[in-house]
Amino acid sequence: MVDKIQLKDVLDSMMGDQESINVLADYLGYTVGKNPVNPDSDLRIYFTDKTEDKNTGVMAIKALPDLDENSNTIQIRKLYEQVIDIKNNQLGSDFSASVVGFIGKKRLVFFPMVGGNRDTRLDINSKTVDIDLYKRNLNYLKNDSIVVEESPFGFGAEIKIDDKAFRRELSSGFLTMVSLYRKKLSEWITASDLKKYLESLVSDKAKVYIEQNNIDALVQDESYKKVLSTVVDTISLRQLMRRFLEGYYGPDSFNVDGIALGVGDGTLDEAIEKAVNIAKNVSEEKKIKKLNKQKTPIGQLDLFDASFTPEELDATSQVQVKDGQEDYLANLSKKASKQFELAYGGDLFAGSIGDAATKIDNELAKQNDVDWAKPYIDTKEGNFSFRFEDMPPEAIEKQYEDSMSQNVQITLDKETNKPVVFFGDDEVEQKNKGAYYTDQHFVDYMVNQTVAVEFQKRYDAIKASLKDGDISKVDEAIKHLLDLKIADFSCGGGSFLRGAFLKIAEQFPMLNALDFPQEIRAKYDFLSNSENSQYLWEDYVMKHMIYGVDIDYKAIIIASLTLTLSSLEHKPKNTKLPQLIGRTLIHANSLINAVPYYKREEVFSKYQKDIAKLRKLKSTDFDAFMKLRDELTEKVITEAGDVSKYASFLEINCIEFCLPEIFFNEDGTLKAHGGLDIVIGNPPWEIWKPNSDEFFSEYNSSYRGLPNKRAKKKLEKEIIVKMPDVAEKWQDEQDRIKAGSKYYRSTDNFHYQTWKVNGRKTSSDLNLYKVSLERFTQLAKDNALFSILVPDNFATDNGSTGLRHLVIDNYRLNEFLSFENKKGIFEAVHRSYKFAVLSFDGQETDTKNTNDTAFRTFFYRQNLEDLNNNEVKMLYPFAFLFEMEPERYAMVESRNKHIFDLFRKIRTTFKPLRDTHLIKLGNDFHRTNDADKFFSIKEATKNDLPLFEGKYINQFILEPSKIEYAIPKDTVENKVGEDINSYRIALRAVASSTNKRSLIASLLPPQTSSLHSLFVQKGAYEVDISDKLFILGLLNSYVLDFVLRQIISINVSLIFLQQLPIPKSPEIKDSSQIIQIVKALLKENKDYYQDLDKLVPGDAYLGYSHNDLIAELNARVMIDFKLTRQEIVTLMHTFESANHTKDVQDETQRILDCYDRLSEEK
Repeated sequence: MVDKIQLKDVLDSMMGDQESINVLADYLGYTVGKNPVNPDSDLRIYFTDKTEDKNTGVMAIKALPDLDENSNTIQIRKLYEQVIDIKNNQLGSDFSASVVGFIGKKRLVFFPMVGGNRDTRLDINSKTVDIDLYKRNLNYLKNDSIVVEESPFGFGAEIKIDDKAFRRELSSGFLTMVSLYRKKLSEWITASDLKKYLESLVSDKAKVYIEQNNIDALVQDESYKKVLSTVVDTISLRQLMRRFLEGYYGPDSFNVDGIALGVGDGTLDEAIEKAVNIAKNVSEEKKIKKLNKQKTPIGQLDLFDASFTPEELDATSQVQVKDGQEDYLANLSKKASKQFELAYGGDLFAGSIGDAATKIDNELAKQNDVDWAKPYIDTKEGNFSFRFEDMPPEAIEKQYEDSMSQNVQITLDKETNKPVVFFGDDEVEQKNKGAYYTDQHFVDYMVNQTVAVEFQKRYDAIKASLKDGDISKVDEAIKHLLDLKIADFSCGGGSFLRGAFLKIAEQFPMLNALDFPQEIRAKYDFLSNSENSQYLWEDYVMKHMIYGVDIDYKAIIIASLTLTLSSLEHKPKNTKLPQLIGRTLIHANSLINAVPYYKREEVFSKYQKDIAKLRKLKSTDFDAFMKLRDELTEKVITEAGDVSKYASFLEINCIEFCLPEIFFNEDGTLKAHGGLDIVIGNPPWEIWKPNSDEFFSEYNSSYRGLPNKRAKKKLEKEIIVKMPDVAEKWQDEQDRIKAGSKYYRSTDNFHYQTWKVNGRKTSSDLNLYKVSLERFTQLAKDNALFSILVPDNFATDNGSTGLRHLVIDNYRLNEFLSFENKKGIFEAVHRSYKFAVLSFDGQETDTKNTNDTAFRTFFYRQNLEDLNNNEVKMLYPFAFLFEMEPERYAMVESRNKHIFDLFRKIRTTFKPLRDTHLIKLGNDFHRTNDADKFFSIKEATKNDLPLFEGKYINQFILEPSKIEYAIPKDTVENKVGEDINSYRIALRAVASSTNKRSLIASLLPPQTSSLHSLFVQKGAYEVDISDKLFILGLLNSYVLDFVLRQIISINVSLIFLQQLPIPKSPEIKDSSQIIQIVKALLKENKDYYQDLDKLVPGDAYLGYSHNDLIAELNARVMIDFKLTRQEIVTLMHTFESANHTKDVQDETQRILDCYDRLSEEK
């Protein structure tokens, strides 16, 4: 209570003057200082007592007496222009602050200095001062809450403020209530005559079901379910969008063409409330969530009857229409729809989806006015801890994320076999779309890496042309800037599109400040210096520079809305919202195109005249454009092959026909270097193959948890007996995946999904991120800039080799910044997952430039702030990448620069095994494929040999007592030849970089064999026993194990072993000592190796303990690799896992002691 009173008192005392700056500083816990860059300015700085560094402030504060309680949202957003000015002009590069604050009369507004935009703010006023969310956010700005970190590299103090200070999102309680009404609306439409308005949108089969009122069949039809979901969410989003617009512009902005709501001034929510009596407010969130998950039967419904269950009535508002107002709400619905469409329009009212949504909304209000009104009443902002006018555009995108992860399900109940509606609590739909909310840190950084860079380049070209004074060149440079095209081909809710738009929008003052000749200003309306210049610039940017494609129509709607909301700051009241869908926002599958990429010239040349007409119609007659686009697509769709059969389900289109201005010349010919200038985004990361877990879990939730394939097959049969249509649907899904796989693997479409390594094609599951990456390059210009979020395995996996060649051979790789998900950066993704920002471009390279001889990288980071932390980024030389992996281009994922440098030193000290061929490795027998050849060891005779497995060996150790199987001697002899009589080096194939040791080798005795969990030496009979012992010693050293652990994650493969730098024994001065140490370690096995003294004479290490032998072996190898004492400590520290810290530390000390002794002797 004290804090609450204090904040209110502080707010009431704010007068927009210097004294207010001092009062607020006292409340937040800071001291006030002048602007060190310009002490005479009215800008003040808040300093913390947590650091003595005065080159860093917490906040830059400005008093604004014109800022008051009546300042509207548009005016508040415009304050961000002053943030940019303070950052760029009023504070120098040697001084920084984290936050900019504006103090008005009873009004406080804060923006982050870096990484924000006009929608990232905290607004404290009389309406928000009592709301917990706003008070909590302000507390994050107090001195007690900030964190100060001193740079370890001597760059001064860094002040960190929690991002939560500026978090404003629709509350979970609000989203839960919206979900309830999305569920109810899905039920009402399906159960009543309202579904007739969907007939024109669904498949022919679904049309019949609607006409027959066959609800059982309808709830199993994918076409109907997809359309229903989109229409329901369109209605829901109209409610939300109206509230945003009322908050931004005021409710009177909807009163157009003489259509008012009939209740005087006020919002639609207020108009509804004036016509009804509300008996009680809504229940707590927990109760609503429970209702959402309940399976509600769908039966034939007359909308004049009660349509809520008793439990739903109890949890929601009790609403009754006032006497004499019976027709009022029906008329209100029509007026509100007409108002919205006439005043703002936009994509929520466009096309057949918009028409269906309007008809259903109006009909519901007419037939059941209470049910129409209740969603508005129960989701009004007064019920929740936020204000719509304060919500950033990403809040609406966040709602889209929620609608995907918990989508309304209509299906047949597995128990009753009757139609039901409920909210699913799994993530199947979100996984199927590969759709995950992208953190704003990624958006800001990736936009800065691409959009900001290219804009600056084109802006500089304009400046240079102005300096030359040639108007024609100035005009040419401006046109080049205006031709900038940016795309996200898996745009989801539009976070990257919004980020790109805002980045370009905020550059306008800088552009407009250039000294353009009057002739140029007259030619371009946004340079005319009119009051609408900024709006005209932003309108052009949105309609001509920003492009998005997504397979999900709802995602496209949300992207349109988030872009629209981002553009409202300068948009005049009387201008309509843009219609972007079909123009720059395309509902299509960006990965499967109607026309294969490598057949484009051949196919498009047949339709040159039509394409020329199509290109012109897009800007002159959009309806005619859509008609011709669809006709042309129908003509070429079969070019896609077998997958074209599923064109409707997979949303297969022709991207080039959708965006003819990008890909075709005016005469209809294909542009030689057409495409986008920038591609940015977060593509789907899903494996493309049938997933029975996800398919059958929809019909029985226990399916996923069954222990084995046999149990699942049994349940599949039971499900199909109960619901016979499921068999056809499952077969159809498998056929669809197969057709898609054929498309993705066709060389008419893609060339980099596989690659040859060691003369063999790499193989792996098709992953949509791999397809996306290659497809994005196809859709871009040769010199385009890319910044893409990809799984970390892009850097290392065999199956990603082709993609690495695509990027590194054809482009300039700039950055690969990898994170692990331990802190839940992506909440819906497993915490063990790793992913990275991959940035590359097609710009010309300069070998004298460090950026062109190396790329920036880091691995295993967990905090997104590291994106902008150059101190943790390593330079990875291309020369080292090519030397390490000349075929695969695989990267070494070192945790920091010290480890990476140490790896490079060790790895390049001696030639790798692939070049020296000191030993050849392979397998004897496979446990599964050769199972018919072996039997229990208990049945073995003298003519049979033991079969070793990986788990029966350790470093220098054999455990023969654990052997389970034997194999006939003649079978082994036929397989390994003369090696049967030789000692052979063997290495475990099953290992991990997180085990105590990963490289585990021993010496298999003669007359033994092994299974495939061991790699064994081939041609061993040709190698001297001393050389075998020498190589074995190096293999079991920490030095080579360290190398291996940098390049493996799970299991060892021959590809990794071939990279180990193993010298020949004559290259090492103390090779004879290493051989004797290894002999002594092997002889610790009492039943084997007793003949080694005869084969390798010497007893220099007789009587040494095991620990002393291991220490000396490792110390000698470390000296041979010229490691310093500090490098040994660094190397050994990488082996200190949670379960082995003490053992490794003790071993490190023994090695160092031996290292010191040997170094002195030398």
